[in-house]
Amino acid sequence: MGPSLNYHIRNYRPGDENRIVELFNVGFGANDVFTPRTVEFWIWRYLKKPGFDPQGVFLAEKDGRIISSVIETLRKEKFGEKILNLGVIDDVATPPELRGRGLASNLLEESIKYAEQKNLDGLTLFADPEGPGYKIYQRHGFIDTKRFHLYLKTFNQEEPQGYKTQRESDKANIRFEQLTSRNLKNFAEKFNEAYDQFEAFHPLRIDEIRWRLLYPKTVFPSQTWMVKKGQEIVGGGTLRIRKIKAWGSEIDSAIIENVFTLSRNDMSTAKVILSKLLEEGRNKGCPMAICIISSNCDCESKPLESIGFVKIAEDSQMIKCFSEFDFSESAKRCWYTPYDHMIG
Repeated sequence: MGPSLNYHIRNYRPGDENRIVELFNVGFGANDVFTPRTVEFWIWRYLKKPGFDPQGVFLAEKDGRIISSVIETLRKEKFGEKILNLGVIDDVATPPELRGRGLASNLLEESIKYAEQKNLDGLTLFADPEGPGYKIYQRHGFIDTKRFHLYLKTFNQEEPQGYKTQRESDKANIRFEQLTSRNLKNFAEKFNEAYDQFEAFHPLRIDEIRWRLLYPKTVFPSQTWMVKKGQEIVGGGTLRIRKIKAWGSEIDSAIIENVFTLSRNDMSTAKVILSKLLEEGRNKGCPMAICIISSNCDCESKPLESIGFVKIAEDSQMIKCFSEFDFSESAKRCWYTPYDHMIG
């Protein structure tokens, strides 16, 4: 614990993104695995996001310099028949030399007040259970509610025997169509229909899907593919290319997001979608692929494991509810993976 700091707390002002990004990269850059930010990425991730409120950005400033940040955005999540309006905490960043001074704790208190003023049902965030912030969040009333598993596949791995044959036979009955603005509405309907079976999901609006999947062509290159049988969409998935710093090296990684099928246990279609995304990632020179799914979700874990993905880590979704709500039954089921908060 160092000497007390003379600082004040304020909200975002245009131009702050340069220092916020610098702070993020300094704050997380020492981690073994880290996804560096750029200003262009931050502008897309926050300023361009539908419904973004600059009043949800809390900054500690000392002598005209930002020294800590917490960002809160809004999200709906459905648990059973209950819809919760939640604030999502992201980018809790403080440089190593200023940690332990209460900066992040004070900014979290401001984010809690903001959520209460908005009449939200609570707050949620994602944290490494072994990381330094986990106990801080617990002290502020966040409860470890659900675990998410990080899966990895390197492209020099051999595919399991018989998988290629299965893949080719499946492909004979389907076709792929890439997401564009023209077919966005049809895709959105099927995406929402598929994920409505999952906990912690609320149907996404067209503008949200457009922002997430079509807008970031340069800041976060992506391809989203639909699988069709005849004219019917039966599944889909997204591939993103993201630079990740891992154990001292910078690697272009294939991020596989939201692989869905209209029939929840349609493992053969899920494997075909994964195959397509892996093929595209390999063609772009990525040495590895990453996918995140919730615990207790065989319909997502089995297809991944069948083609060589291995679980390497886990994160916790922590929730602070402002009213009594029992998540114990929901936690036993599959949860939707909010990649915009877990990867960027």
